[in-house]
Amino acid sequence: MEAKKLRAVLLYSAGHLGSATVFNRLLEAPEFEIVGVVRAPSIPFSQKGVRRLKKHLKKVGWRFGWLLFWQQAVQAVAFGLARVLPLPWRRLRPGWWLARERGIPIFHAADVHDPKCLAYLRSREPDVLVSAYFHQILRDPVLGVPKLGILNVHPGWLPAYRGAMCYFWVLKNGEDRGGASVHWIDRGIDTGELLARRTFRIGPGATQQRVLVLTAAIGARLLLRVARKILVGERPRPAPAPEADARYYPMPGETDFDAYFSKRRFFRIRDVFGLLFRKLRHPGGRA
Repeated sequence: MEAKKLRAVLLYSAGHLGSATVFNRLLEAPEFEIVGVVRAPSIPFSQKGVRRLKKHLKKVGWRFGWLLFWQQAVQAVAFGLARVLPLPWRRLRPGWWLARERGIPIFHAADVHDPKCLAYLRSREPDVLVSAYFHQILRDPVLGVPKLGILNVHPGWLPAYRGAMCYFWVLKNGEDRGGASVHWIDRGIDTGELLARRTFRIGPGATQQRVLVLTAAIGARLLLRVARKILVGERPRPAPAPEADARYYPMPGETDFDAYFSKRRFFRIRDVFGLLFRKLRHPGGRA
């Protein structure tokens, strides 16, 4: 008799290493059956999206915008080489490749609340949605689609690091430890019931990219721990999270990035190739 799995639709951001890391690890996990993917584009091509992109670049600054573009270009080259070179081991692959390889239907959504996207989500009849570094805020009626709820892999120690790009803020703040958390999504921003969290040490030469990938790898393992409890009919007990420690971090601005760049690298090309060419570990085991 086949073991029961959670039917899940993955909410995925194109070109995001956090999304790709979670997708690769969950796809082989016995706790999940990925029955669909909603893929948000990294570059908005609509007129409204372009205006939003210009506003975003004005806030974060052109230096960060250029670095982000350069990082995406390096990742694309590394993913392409990893695809064609005859490596004898499994390695990290982009989400669209995994979905096509496994025959998983994928919906490209500039807005997850679009009626067509809602219809797609409902058609997949998911037990849960899994938000893996998805860059759109989820509201009703999306919140009511899955039978059990929406699980979020958050790249920060909740509730002390709520908000955007916590893997950036933890470095800018000079912390020696980072964190990853899994929680149910509610109508707030990172305020839903906290189910699991874990810290990790930050090395002296760490970049935001390395911290990001660590949060994704740890977050995926925490997600498996939560899923195992759900599958045996046990409601995961909330992790202790004093609201007195809560702090919300917005999307960093140009001055925040300038302060960061004066002390640390954003990413390293050799790290990108090392990540995408190394052997992918199986996600099993205890979280």
